[in-house]
Amino acid sequence: MKVHEIVSADQLLARYETGERNFQDIRLSEVSLKTVDLHRINFSSAHLTQINLSRSRLIRANLNSATLEEVNLSQSILIEATLNQAYFIKAKLRQAELNGAKLTGATFHHSDLSQANLAGASLIGANFDLKTKLKEAILTGATLTRSSLRNVNCRQANLVRALINEADLRGADLRESCLIHAYLDRSNLKQANLTQADLSEANLSSANLTGANLSGANLTGANLSGANLTGANLSGANLKNVNLKQANLSGLVLHEVDLRFADLTHANLRGANLRGANLAGASLSEADLAGANLTHANLQGAGLLFSSLTGANLKGANLSEANLIGTCLTITHLSHAALQGAILPNGATHP
Repeated sequence: MKVHEIVSADQLLARYETGERNFQDIRLSEVSLKTVDLHRINFSSAHLTQINLSRSRLIRANLNSATLEEVNLSQSILIEATLNQAYFIKAKLRQAELNGAKLTGATFHHSDLSQANLAGASLIGANFDLKTKLKEAILTGATLTRSSLRNVNCRQANLVRALINEADLRGADLRESCLIHAYLDRSNLKQANLTQADLSEANLSSANLTGANLSGANLTGANLSGANLTGANLSGANLKNVNLKQANLSGLVLHEVDLRFADLTHANLRGANLRGANLAGASLSEADLAGANLTHANLQGAGLLFSSLTGANLKGANLSEANLIGTCLTITHLSHAALQGAILPNGATHP
């Protein structure tokens, strides 16, 4: 019997039991292979339709270029399986174990990977459509470089140390997700929802975060150098020790945001609302703060060398011990600010 002539689960399992592993190009539909052991099976270029493979074991299986349409792989074990260029259509992969799986160029259409374990998986260039779910998925150390996750539900996903650089995450739902030390450099996160996400120590250099919701996000120690944050929501975000060199934050509402010791060298903060923000120890050398609202902001010990403060409102600001050398300010501008120990624009130290 040829592979193409297999029409039942019993036929396939009988041949597998004899040691046969090559079922390349097989077309199989509407059969149950639930809980079976199919280690190292070759299903490359197979077309599997409405197959029940839930809780099955497919460790190191080969499913390269396979089409899996309405296949149930919930709680299945696909550790180190090869699924490059595989096409998933309405597939169920809830709680599936895909640790170390190879899914380069795979396509997920209307599929459910909620709570799936994809730790260390390779998903380079993978495509996830907006109906695909990655809610609470484990993607620690996974590689998602140049992948497309536009509008995908990744809420509460674990993406610690994941490589997601140059990825398309426009409109993605990443609320409460864990992205500690993740690499998102040059990724497109326009309009993404990152509310309450943990992005501490993450690399977001040159990322597009225009219109992104980062309210309540933890960005402690993150690298946002050169990032575009125009129109982003950073209310309640923790930006302590963040690197915002040459970042675009023009016009942003940063009311009472924690920016202690942040690096804002050459940053564009023109017209930003920094009322009550904590900028103690921050580096703002050559930053553009023209027209910014800095009322009651804490700038104690901040470095403002050669920064532009034209039209900035510094009423009630704490500038004690700050370095103001080269700024275009007069004593009139600073009349309502605390200046104890500050180095004034002319180089003199305020008593």
